[in-house]
Order: sequence, then C-alpha cells, then structure tokens
Amino acid sequence: MKKKATFLTYLKQMRVNSWLKNLFVFCPVVFSLELFRWEVFLRALLLTLSFCLVSSAIYTFNDISDIKNDRVHSVKKNRPIASGIIPVHTAWILFALLLAAGLSLSFFVKVNAFVFILVYVIVNILYSKWLKRKAVIDCFCIALGFVLRVMVGGTVITSGVSNWMFLTVVSLSLFMAFGKRRGELTGYREGDTRDVLKQYDMNFLNGVIFTCAALTMVFYSLWSISQKSVLVYTVPIVLFIVIRYLLLVFANHSEADPTTLILSDKTLLISCGIYGIIMLLLLYHDSLPFSFPAF
Repeated sequence: MKKKATFLTYLKQMRVNSWLKNLFVFCPVVFSLELFRWEVFLRALLLTLSFCLVSSAIYTFNDISDIKNDRVHSVKKNRPIASGIIPVHTAWILFALLLAAGLSLSFFVKVNAFVFILVYVIVNILYSKWLKRKAVIDCFCIALGFVLRVMVGGTVITSGVSNWMFLTVVSLSLFMAFGKRRGELTGYREGDTRDVLKQYDMNFLNGVIFTCAALTMVFYSLWSISQKSVLVYTVPIVLFIVIRYLLLVFANHSEADPTTLILSDKTLLISCGIYGIIMLLLLYHDSLPFSFPAF
C-alpha cells in the first residue's frame, strides 16, 4: 500500500538537516563585530531563512531531474519523490513555492543579496542538468554555493567580505567538495548514478584534498592575524578540526558528506562548538570583565 505524504515527509524532502550549511551567511556578520546590532542580525537571519528555502527548492528540483536514476539506486530510491510518496506534480508545486518564497524574502531584505541567491539558483540548475557530470567543475560549483552564502552575509554589513575571508571560504569549500567526491568514489559501484566519479582518480583526489586543507589553514591564519591578533589562538583549534575532518574523510564515513560528518561525529561537533564559543569570546572580549593577552 502506497504511503501518504505527511508533514515530516515534506521536511525530509526539504533536507532540513542540510540547512546547517546556510549558517555560512552569518560568518561575515560575526567576524565584523556586528552580530549584536539588531538590524544587522535580523537581516542576516532572514537571509539565512531565504537560503534555506531556496536550497530546499534546489534539492527538490534535483530529485525531480534525477528521479529515474534515483529509483534504481540502493539508497536514493527511498527518497520521497523517487519512492512516489510525493508525486512529481506535487514536487513541482513544492519547488515553485519554496523558490518564490526564498527569492521574494531575499529581495525584500537586500537587493544585492537577491542577486547572489539568484546566481546560486542558476548555477545549481545548470549543475543539476549538466555541470555535475563535468569533473572538477562539479566541485567548484559546490564550493561556489558556500562562497555565495558568505557573500550574501556580507551584503548586510558595512565592511563586506575581506580578501582573506574570501580565500579561506573558497579553499575550505573545495576541501569539503573534493572530500565528498573521495568518499563517494570509495563506495562507488558500477551502476551508481553519479557518472562523474568515473572521471576521478583516488590519487588525484588525495592530492587535491591535502592541498585545499593546507591552503585553508594558511588563509585562515592570515585572516585571523589581519583581523585581530588575539584570534591567532583559534588557529590550533581550526587545525584540529581540519585534521579530524581529514581522518573521517579517509575513514570513509558517510560518503564524506560535510553535514552528516559534523552531526554524526561527537568529537568534531564538540570541537566546532568550542571553536564557536572561543571565537565569540575573543572577538567580543572588549565588553567582558577580563582580557586576553595578544602576541
């Protein structure tokens, strides 16, 4: 007997667990010391919600486009659209509603942010229909999604996104994207739906991953020193997080999906939490009753 779609089914289709990625919108706000400015915080929050709606629309569009391949995939066949719980015509309506709501909200908050999110939509539609089958280009498309999230956050602050932050996000995003491809290649079997994996070589991916990891640390270190000298104390924590993430990628956990890795590994999750708390303390310590020494 065919199951009926419930509210939880639609939430599953919207990939709510992947909304964690949209917190990248807040990066420029936090690092610009404008987090506690109510107007800036509210705009960043609304733009994060906008990105959540639009990204869910893209997930829906992708599942509609890949429905034939997903139905023969060992795992993806259980997705709401592939399994038939959500009919295709209903999925198209869901896609249109999510996209319209997300774009409208971003336009209302900031026109510049709307443009960046619109670029995200166009790139991901091209990715879903064509670019995901082009090796290296596919990972740069994934990385661009994170960069655009940060750029959207930069539209609500006065200073925008600094050069070092931009380079840090680019290298970090590529690190995660190529890491995900490595995880998928490890579990690749003939008949899998991601054809681009045939174009990748394990040694190539290993080299690119380590290169991007190293660049991430270099750019982050330079950003932290240029931003505020006391932030150099966070570099060892970030180094630990990157190395821990590398360990999980090479241990072939969850096809190296960034969201799944962070949420499933307690050590990584706690480390990210500790980093967030210490970063906030170091950035906003001027309002605290104690101070930190600086190099």
